Amino acid sequence: MVEPLVLDPGTGGYSDVGDPDRIIALVRQAAEMGADLVKAHTTDDLADYARIVTAAGVPLLPRGGGRVADDEVLDRTYALMQTGVAGIVYGRNIIQHEDPGAMVRALQAIVHEDATPEVAARELSGVAAG
Repeated sequence: MVEPLVLDPGTGGYSDVGDPDRIIALVRQAAEMGADLVKAHTTDDLADYARIVTAAGVPLLPRGGGRVADDEVLDRTYALMQTGVAGIVYGRNIIQHEDPGAMVRALQAIVHEDATPEVAARELSGVAAG
């Protein structure tokens, strides 16, 4: 797995860039260099992510990004799955969640059962929104 990142200098370090054209260039290079699968940052407009999936030519896994509210994680994951990604690679939105197991179950419902965010959110019942 290769994780090419588009980064721009920012305050106190570097920040992710969601520009689809710049992401495509790196994702294609990773695949051309022999990556079996690619983990990539999401685009600013999630509808553009289908372009990244097509350009990759190998299974593409979006990374989770920064910690956000539960509904945003579920909505974003559902939208990304609709673009044809092979799965997801999330860290802090699971690990830092009040109930990581519940968040995994909610995401699993979206990724493996094509559940809507509203249906997946039932796994989070009784858990305070992150």
